[in-house]
Amino acid sequence: MNIRYFRAAAAAVMLVVAGSASASGMPVFDAANFAQNIITAAKAVRGEIYQNTNIMYQYQMMANQLLQAKNLDPAAWKAAYDQIAGDINKVKTLVGTMQDLYGDLKQGREWVSQVQTLVSRSGKTNEQWFADMNTLYQQNDKVVRNLFQMGSNIMQHTNDLAKRRQELQSQLSLSPTAQATAEITTHYLDIVTSQNADILQLNAAKAQRDSQKDAQQVEDDKEKAADANRFISKQQAERSAYGF
Repeated sequence: MNIRYFRAAAAAVMLVVAGSASASGMPVFDAANFAQNIITAAKAVRGEIYQNTNIMYQYQMMANQLLQAKNLDPAAWKAAYDQIAGDINKVKTLVGTMQDLYGDLKQGREWVSQVQTLVSRSGKTNEQWFADMNTLYQQNDKVVRNLFQMGSNIMQHTNDLAKRRQELQSQLSLSPTAQATAEITTHYLDIVTSQNADILQLNAAKAQRDSQKDAQQVEDDKEKAADANRFISKQQAERSAYGF
């Protein structure tokens, strides 16, 4: 498997998804396609969990064999055992991270299914529904805001765990088979995380607008306070001039 090919494919998907954003600023994506990509990625992650769990068991068997071995050089024995124990801990951490990632993907699938249901019940096209949601979102509608904040939280955590998975894998010496499996999983995760970016971008843009609004409000408040102080000073000066 060529990891460059996978990266190129993921980049192509990202461009397609990014190009589907509506003029209103609310991302519009094919929810059915998104859901299928999540399912595919989850299956790949589950397969990798199974593979890495088997690798961990193999390391544990090697450690047990060392513990039962006799007449070995103590220094060499300790070096070998420490190496195996370290590998066991690395794989165990990787498996735990991937189990959490699998859970996030399942939550993401449930969230997308909820969006699919809402679009279907509305009787509108994806574009119409997302345009309506954008209007309500900008108006700080609580239900809509919570819906997309939930999706954003799930997707951000998924992205973080996917990145953490790659960091942990880089610390391991993978066999050709394990490396090929990891690259396939990375490919599917790249597709999902690129689609996640739409919702994350929406919330980031909203947060930036709110921040700019807050900053402007602070400046307005400062100006009003300065005007009030100038007025008070003027009043005091006039009273002093008249002997009050």
